[in-house]
Amino acid sequence: MLDTVRFARGWLRPPSDLRSRSIMVPVDGDDDAVPATLMERAAPEPSNPGEPPMGWVVLHGITRPGRYHPGLLRFARSLASTGARVLIPEIPEWTRMDLAPQRAQAIIRSAVDHLASAPETAPGGVGLVGFSFGAPQALYTAADPGFTTRIRGVVGWGGYSDLSRTVRFQLTGEFEWEGRSYHLEPDPYGRWIVGANILPLVSGFDETTPVADALRALATEAGDRQIPASDSSFDSVITQLRVGLPRRFRPLFDLFAPPSGRRPPNDEANRLVELMAPAARRELPLVDPLRMIEAIRVPVRLLHSRSDQLIPFTETLAMGDALSRRAPDMEVNVTGLFGHSGKGGTGGVLHRARDTLGFLGALTSVFEIGRA
Repeated sequence: MLDTVRFARGWLRPPSDLRSRSIMVPVDGDDDAVPATLMERAAPEPSNPGEPPMGWVVLHGITRPGRYHPGLLRFARSLASTGARVLIPEIPEWTRMDLAPQRAQAIIRSAVDHLASAPETAPGGVGLVGFSFGAPQALYTAADPGFTTRIRGVVGWGGYSDLSRTVRFQLTGEFEWEGRSYHLEPDPYGRWIVGANILPLVSGFDETTPVADALRALATEAGDRQIPASDSSFDSVITQLRVGLPRRFRPLFDLFAPPSGRRPPNDEANRLVELMAPAARRELPLVDPLRMIEAIRVPVRLLHSRSDQLIPFTETLAMGDALSRRAPDMEVNVTGLFGHSGKGGTGGVLHRARDTLGFLGALTSVFEIGRA
């Protein structure tokens, strides 16, 4: 519980002795390295006095700021406020709106190795936290039997369980759980990234690269502005990109990037999902990694926001259900406190009070990883 209190205190105001510095993490040998941010306290108060502090590797999602994303930095500072050493590796491909799961795996594993092997880090492995697209990637890394001595536990926040369901939501806003149907207006940022990466992989869509490039430019603009992609200010950007496309490609572009307040027709959107998801699994199998996980032998903690407009909360519920027999030590928490990966949430005072207590309980469970 002490770590939970320190985290909460650090969320409001980081301690004055918190230090942050940039380092390089070697990847696949000395000839390749990525930048990373290391956070730690000058005078740490470890959970286990007399031992080096616990280490955590924290992954950003597919976002332009990468390791400098404001929400990620606030989370990492709060985590470091507990006395832990926190390493945030940059995944350059993700800042360029590329899914690149195989490359991401190499960087994640190298970051885990780097922090876990440091003499300043407590022995017994580090915790691994993945946000958004990084969540299933973190779970896949933790499932590797060769990493059970280097990873003490894994946390997935705002991740997805099934690519087809997630893409369908991003295009239609529709999702379901246990026979109940839901609808939420999706943030178009997700479908722009999906289209940019997956459209050219679909058989017969080889010539759609101009559409993919336009969608990547749109997602990049949204990432640079750091405002919701549903904002009407993007309509002028959408129009400009659309005009620059050959006429025959504009209807396809319109399915991914209609003007603000509109969504593509459901029948056409569902046909796209049926084409794109299999193509992604065929060409980039690690974009849907949960189906390849045999077992996760370390503690698993899954969190999601109920109001998430990029990936619906039911994906984390499905993730917990799918892994229930493959991860013996697992807990799932859905909260109303935040949006996607830590952004502001919604709800009245009573709901927020209830969610706050639930979230504090989930945090306490996360920090139990350090005592596993």
